[in-house]
Amino acid sequence: ALSIGDLIFGRLGLYGRLGASVRDQQGLAYYVYSGVEAGLGAGPWAVHAGVNPKGLDKAIEGILAEVKRLRSEPVTQDELDEAKDFVTGSLALRLETNDGVAATVGDIELFDLGLDYLERYPKIIRALTPEQILAVTQKYEHVEHYALVVAGPVDQ
Repeated sequence: ALSIGDLIFGRLGLYGRLGASVRDQQGLAYYVYSGVEAGLGAGPWAVHAGVNPKGLDKAIEGILAEVKRLRSEPVTQDELDEAKDFVTGSLALRLETNDGVAATVGDIELFDLGLDYLERYPKIIRALTPEQILAVTQKYEHVEHYALVVAGPVDQ
């Protein structure tokens, strides 16, 4: 559920909410995307953006607004359906290479998902609801505890 929430939020850059809002609607970023890096323990949920230094503060505000929106409003059914289609459709592509197979089998073992996980995967994804996405983002995304890293001329 967290991975689907991240996909809707902005894992694929312009595809998600971040790209639509911060880049397309507000024109505040050249690129913007997110990524969850979690394993058996906690990991960061990061947002990366390339912005004009003059628009840095507004870009940060726009990104934080989208984080708050993801935590306060359920994703739409259309957003969820598109994300479900993407992840179930990309499963076969992920398994086309030895590297992809090894990574997938490694994850199945690491997370103790069971030998039949690949068979169950599409059904698990299809069963997700907007409310489950909201619940998991509320549990794991804490906007009040973010760390900001800026590279470049921040005084402009």
